[in-house]
Amino acid sequence: MSLNYNDVLNVLAVANESERNGKQQEAESQLKSWEIQPGYHYILQDIYLNTELPLQMRWLAIICFKNGIEKYWRASRQNSIKKEEKEQIKSRLFQLLSEKNNQLTIQNAHSVARIVRFDFPGDWPTLFDEISNNLEDFVFNKNDLIATNNLLIILNQIIKAVAVVRIGRARHAMQSKAPILVPVLFKLYSKFFQIWTSSLDLTIMEICYLCLKNLRRIIPEGFEQPHKNHDIVEFLKVSVSHLQGLVMEHEKYSSDLLERYVKSYSKLYVNLINSNPTSFILLPCSQDIMTTFLTLLEQKAEVIYESTEDNDFWEVLAIKGLIILKRLMTYIYKKGAITLKQRNDREEVTHAITKLSKEFFTPQVVQHLCDLIINWYLRLRPSDLEGWLLEPEEWCNEELSTSWEYQVRPCAENFYQDLIRFFKDELSDFILNKISNGISNSMDILVKDATLCTFQLSATSISNNVNFGRLLSEVFIPEGLKNDSPENKIIKRRICLIINEWVPVDCSRESRVDIYKLLINFLQPDNKVNDKVVKLTSIQTLRNVVQDWDFNKQDFQPFLKEFVSLSLNLLSQMSFTESKLYVLDTLATLIEKCNPLIDYQTLMSILSIIPGHWDETNVNNEEAILRASLLRILKNLVVALNENSPETHVITLPLVKNCVSSNSDLYTLLSEDGCDLWLSILQYLPMNQAASASANELMSLFDLVHYCLVNSTEILPTILSIVRSYALINPNLFNENAGLEMLRTLSGYISSMRDDSFAIFIALMDILFLAKADDEAFVTNLINSGLFSEMVNFVLDENQSIVTANKILLILSRLAYKSSEMFLKMLSHLSIDTNKFFDIWLRYYNNNGNPRNKKINIMALLAIAAYGVPLNFSPLPAKFSEILKLSFMFLEEVQENSDGFCSLYSQNLVYEDIDDYQYLDQDIKPHGEKIRYQSLLESNDPLYKVNLQEFVKQVSLKLKQDLSDSDFASLMSMNDQYTSECLQKLA
Repeated sequence: MSLNYNDVLNVLAVANESERNGKQQEAESQLKSWEIQPGYHYILQDIYLNTELPLQMRWLAIICFKNGIEKYWRASRQNSIKKEEKEQIKSRLFQLLSEKNNQLTIQNAHSVARIVRFDFPGDWPTLFDEISNNLEDFVFNKNDLIATNNLLIILNQIIKAVAVVRIGRARHAMQSKAPILVPVLFKLYSKFFQIWTSSLDLTIMEICYLCLKNLRRIIPEGFEQPHKNHDIVEFLKVSVSHLQGLVMEHEKYSSDLLERYVKSYSKLYVNLINSNPTSFILLPCSQDIMTTFLTLLEQKAEVIYESTEDNDFWEVLAIKGLIILKRLMTYIYKKGAITLKQRNDREEVTHAITKLSKEFFTPQVVQHLCDLIINWYLRLRPSDLEGWLLEPEEWCNEELSTSWEYQVRPCAENFYQDLIRFFKDELSDFILNKISNGISNSMDILVKDATLCTFQLSATSISNNVNFGRLLSEVFIPEGLKNDSPENKIIKRRICLIINEWVPVDCSRESRVDIYKLLINFLQPDNKVNDKVVKLTSIQTLRNVVQDWDFNKQDFQPFLKEFVSLSLNLLSQMSFTESKLYVLDTLATLIEKCNPLIDYQTLMSILSIIPGHWDETNVNNEEAILRASLLRILKNLVVALNENSPETHVITLPLVKNCVSSNSDLYTLLSEDGCDLWLSILQYLPMNQAASASANELMSLFDLVHYCLVNSTEILPTILSIVRSYALINPNLFNENAGLEMLRTLSGYISSMRDDSFAIFIALMDILFLAKADDEAFVTNLINSGLFSEMVNFVLDENQSIVTANKILLILSRLAYKSSEMFLKMLSHLSIDTNKFFDIWLRYYNNNGNPRNKKINIMALLAIAAYGVPLNFSPLPAKFSEILKLSFMFLEEVQENSDGFCSLYSQNLVYEDIDDYQYLDQDIKPHGEKIRYQSLLESNDPLYKVNLQEFVKQVSLKLKQDLSDSDFASLMSMNDQYTSECLQKLA
């Protein structure tokens, strides 16, 4: 049944009612069901175009139309809009350019842009020609300002939509049309700019701004070499003149719209530099642009410094100026190689670098910039001091998390770092003189702070010319220990920031000890100069110092207990989540990096604060971050307590259950950290605690693993490690239904696992087969889950790498050795080619370079042969001679002792990560999991107990007993001379 205009109109009217009711929901459902009906979107356009209808009705129609275009315009979509309806819709897209409601026009512009994104250039090659012609007609023939305004709004959205396309012809086609469009936009811009600057007509000013906005988008996106286009060169020359004029007359024209003009010019220049810096530099007006922004930075420095407004106009301009100069400095430093694809030839790049270096970034200008930045832009502003005084905690958090591209002082700091790095030769002595002469007692505290800031930001650039240890002991520590004035807190904070930057660059062990003493002083609660800002900055500095590569925990040990105590004290004073996070993250780092030096009582004092902080937080994104930090501390506490980790179970086990349960509100936000904690609890459970009450509670959590295994595949290595830990603690869990479901899920993952997950899976199965290969209940679960079948098929899939297939064969070898009869029965029940399976096994064996794994394979093949050859299980009789030969060749390689041991077997364990890097530290005791794994190997792994030479002899004798003389003679006749001689030596 075809849709009717009135039916759609009536349903829209019901859907548009202000009160929510059942009829309105039915109307919305009806509109949704009509989306796939032919003619529906054409009718929606009809309703929007009807200016006699109520505004709200038309608004709903254009919203539905826009959303439908997004979903159904592309021809490849299911239920896509038919071609005939598309053509009808496109013929009316520019029909209502006289629309006076700006919001409706914007929604229509979004709709048009979506269509253009799909149809240009293939189904709409003349789009930009049509727009250019219409713009000229509306302005110069009809003087239709509303139509001009609306068409410019639509054009802006079109350019935005096409500019983001990176695959296909659309962007390239737009670039071919840009030379047609730019002259028209420039002509319109010039006409309207002249009018509004004379009359201050806001309508004309808005239209002119739209011209500028379109030019700002089309020039960087539409031209690969803008400096070679005459119209662009002219427009940019005019734009600089207009920018200078508007800035000079800012007070006269003061308005949000004028400020948008100025910001638009600056965005245009930044985008030009980002898209093609060479082309920007080679523009005749580039020098004027750079000089204009440098002048702004100079003339408005005091205004910006004194400003207390957010998003202040002059501050925004200063940031843009600094970004422009920063990008150009980077261009010089990297010699033009700052984009993945440099479109300009080498001569132009060289010319651009020469022009920048000799005509703008002269040594005098560079030093002048440095002075300007230090004197005005690095200093703490009055608004900073006010924020520090009134809201110290909030101000400090903002300082530690501010993005440099949005605030002028962080932007200036970032700019200065580039300045000193890129112009090291011109500035090193200049800066060092400033630092040496600039920290006298008579200096203003803010100037001193700014001067010290330059030392902080110059760490990587001047480290070869400075003895940081001497400056630390002779200058910074004495300055930091002064408490004669409340203003000293400014210098204390700055010294912390200096330490942050310099410790990774140049800091001796002796200097680090001095830093620990200084930070302890800064964290003292009874010192009034050490306010929250100083303490929070100190705690952040402490974390960075402890995390540094050259950190030595033995040097830190004398201060460890006091730092923990001071951190806990500071945590109790903080009220903001961000502040607490800084302290908690520092505590977590201390526990991790100083393990096992923190004493039991100190660890327990940290543990005691967890429940209180957990309970005081709510379940939302912000507080979840705090809870995640608490979980990380708990994980590190479990690791540090090691054999005493059950002391944490009363707190940790309920939290783990709460975080990983499928019905928990915390699952989405905290399951990853909850699983990390869960894993550490399992790994550090002592051997003698495996049957305790808390361990039983830990075993009860096993039922929750399957949900995580299915729903948290992004942390699959962690989940698999949890499963592996349970296999070591209580392998009987895998005899039950929960174990069956887990094995079934793993069977679906095996072919697509990443390498990290696959390695853990191999270790898990190796452990299970060592412990349970002869357990009928487990083997039944293995078969019923489909996992055994998937492992065999994995080996048979020659698209899999030989390395990964060998790992599967390794764990199948465990089962084959321990239960040869069961293994062959399981193989025979699969619909596979057993000849191919054993061919692959023997062929892949030769690609196995690990002696440990080779012996496991050989033992399995021999055990299978001992059982399968008498049964004439194909192809074992034919392959036995090859198995024997490989056995003797292996024995020559490894030289086992009489017990069957070789030192090579102690390397390259299947459980790869059991020897974590932390065990390189002899002070750290092995955790429960390592002990359990070693115990399993010692008690269950035949690798260490079976003398392979004796085993070969036993297999040969068994076959001789089980076969008739003629069959045995026939079997032995297949051996080559080498194998026969080796067998004779065994006799």
